[in-house]
Amino acid sequence: MRSIFSMFAKSPFKPLTSHMDKVRDCVDQVKPLFAAQLSGDYDQVQKISEKIVQQEYEADKIKNEIRDHLPQSIFLAVDKRDFNHLLSAQDDIADAIEDLTVILRIRRLSNPDILREPLKLLVDHVVMSAHSACDLIHELENLLEASFGGVEAEKVEKACHQLATYEWEADKMQFTLAQKLFSLGDALPAGDLLLWNEVNKKLGAVADNSELIGKTLKIFLAK
Repeated sequence: MRSIFSMFAKSPFKPLTSHMDKVRDCVDQVKPLFAAQLSGDYDQVQKISEKIVQQEYEADKIKNEIRDHLPQSIFLAVDKRDFNHLLSAQDDIADAIEDLTVILRIRRLSNPDILREPLKLLVDHVVMSAHSACDLIHELENLLEASFGGVEAEKVEKACHQLATYEWEADKMQFTLAQKLFSLGDALPAGDLLLWNEVNKKLGAVADNSELIGKTLKIFLAK
C-alpha cells in the first residue's frame, strides 16, 4: 500500500500505468490463446487461461489499491471521476479477456473453416487496438510534463482518434464474423453457436474499452 501512496505522491498517473502494465500482460496472451484453440490444443488453452486469470487477479489488486487510496482531489487538470473512468476502462479490458478464457473452457468448441480467417483478423486487430491503448497510457507522464498542451497533446489526440478508427474497424470485423457464424445454421451445434457469438462480443468489448481510454484522455485535453 505504501507503494501506491508513493506513486501518487509523484504523479496521479504512475499507479495507473502500473495497472495498465498488468492489463497488457493479459492482452499479450490473447493471440496464443486463440492459436491454441484453433489448433485444438486444449491443454494449452487451459494453461494460457490460468496465466490470464492470474494476471487479471494481479491487475485487480492494483486497481483496488488505487481506489482505496485515491486522494479526494487529484492535482492538475485531472478530474477524479475522469481518472476513475480511465481506470475502469483499463480494468474492463482485462475482465473481457478473462471472460474469453471462461467461454473457451466451457466446452471444446468446434472450429469451422469458415470462421478461422475472420476470427484471426478480429483477434489480431483487437490486440493491436489494446496495445495502442496501453502505449497511450504510457504517454501520460510526458503529457503531464507538457501541462496537457503542445506537441505532446497533439500526439495524444492523434492516437485517440486512431483508437476510434480501430474500434470502428473492429465493429465491421465483428459483423463479418457474426455473418459467417450464423450462416452455418444447423451445421453448428446450438451451444457452439451461442459460445462463439459470446467470443465475438467479448473481443469487441476489448476494442470498445480501448477506444474508451482514448475518449477519456480527450476529456483530459479539453480541460
